[in-house]
Amino acid sequence: MSASISRFLLLAILLGLAPLADAQSFSNWIGGLFGTPEAGRQARVDSLFANLPAGQGPIREADRAWFVYSGNATSVDLAGDMSGWNPSMALSHFSGTNFWFREFLCASTARLDYKLVLNDSQWVLDPTNPNTISGGFGPNSELAMLDYVQPVEVLDHGYPACTRTTHAGFFSPQLQNSRTIQVVTPPGYPDEGTYPVLIVHDGQDYLSLGSLENILAWMAVERPQTRLPICVCIPPVNRSAEYDGNQQTAFGQFVMDTVIPFINQNYATAPDDPALWGTMGDSSAGDIATYLVGEYPQQFGRAIAMSPYLPAAQYARISQRPIEDFRFWMNWGTYDIATLLPLIASFRSMLEERGVTHQALEYEEGHSWGLWRATVEEGISFCWPRESAVSPEGRSERPGRMELRAWPNPFNGRLRIELGDHPQEAQLQIFNLQGQSVSMGLEQEQAGRWVWEPGELASGTYWLRAASGQQVSSRRILYLK
Repeated sequence: MSASISRFLLLAILLGLAPLADAQSFSNWIGGLFGTPEAGRQARVDSLFANLPAGQGPIREADRAWFVYSGNATSVDLAGDMSGWNPSMALSHFSGTNFWFREFLCASTARLDYKLVLNDSQWVLDPTNPNTISGGFGPNSELAMLDYVQPVEVLDHGYPACTRTTHAGFFSPQLQNSRTIQVVTPPGYPDEGTYPVLIVHDGQDYLSLGSLENILAWMAVERPQTRLPICVCIPPVNRSAEYDGNQQTAFGQFVMDTVIPFINQNYATAPDDPALWGTMGDSSAGDIATYLVGEYPQQFGRAIAMSPYLPAAQYARISQRPIEDFRFWMNWGTYDIATLLPLIASFRSMLEERGVTHQALEYEEGHSWGLWRATVEEGISFCWPRESAVSPEGRSERPGRMELRAWPNPFNGRLRIELGDHPQEAQLQIFNLQGQSVSMGLEQEQAGRWVWEPGELASGTYWLRAASGQQVSSRRILYLK
């Protein structure tokens, strides 16, 4: 590869990998490789991978991602949220090289889990991509497109911590088994007197994979308009049977007759106010969460269901329960499990037709803890707003966006920032791609105007975020030393 082509490719990669220099930048590079004599192709491939900045694979453009692999193999396939986890998306092999590639079209806000499958048998993380997301079967590589904003609330910001109390050997006479229940109280407990209670199914996963404690600690500082619940994290013993099988009724009785009396006896709750009791779960745990709020309306007035399995029995329960002071929050991914999507669509229509106060949100993601952990804060905020925070009808859209401008972009040395709306109340922060705040060097010149000098920070992509009340706006910025 000539020095001029190499410099162009490196600059294109640095200027975004999404978008690259233009919407067809990597397509043009592929075309150039086709035009290269076979004897010279491997050298161009080697130069590509040598110049690919660490952490920048897949190569991302505005509306697509290019998955690339360099290595000896008989086949390379892509498996992930985009394929229903079937290794059915083959990467193309470029003759005369060890280079494999595949173009994937998606929204600029997409975030998807995936792995590469080598030789039809070896499932591996993408070696060009150090970014991973943990799931129930271990880590997966994470494709986060350029307009996806990592959830800062899942990190440990050093805010006052929650308190976790472990109740081991918690026996269920209804199910004739025992489990460890963990109760998380928010920072400052019990200063507010009585608290909402959230029964969390797949409770251990919400603690370990869902970063529940970090989220509550972050919300205590950053979301004062939300009443934070006591979270009762219950793991399953026989998950399929308890959540959507022949033990569902007994599990419900276990929650009602054993868990709740224990919580009322030992924690600051409001036993007789369904508006202060909720239930949350993901996937099949979303089924049991919906079952409880439908079967026991006298106890539960709030539900959070993430990518839920919603069979006809839960549709019937919710279609018949009273809707007064009832809130239902749900989400799902565009790339979610295919069999769930029609059930979710039907359930959502029923909520709308009945006039249930609800929020139903679709994201360009899959059936993943990456989606669920990033939306815990939204679900809790919807369920328990303080009276002045959210209208009784609830929110049907995500928070509005303010006009946020930053120039020059890319920049070297100093970035100027201007906020068009609500400059007096706005809080401005800058994050790296890991979601860590890097706001040192940010100074406000006047209302609505700031300058940022990154100093010793490394060149690369950062995120600028402004928040004012319920309105937020984010912008990608590129720092080049």
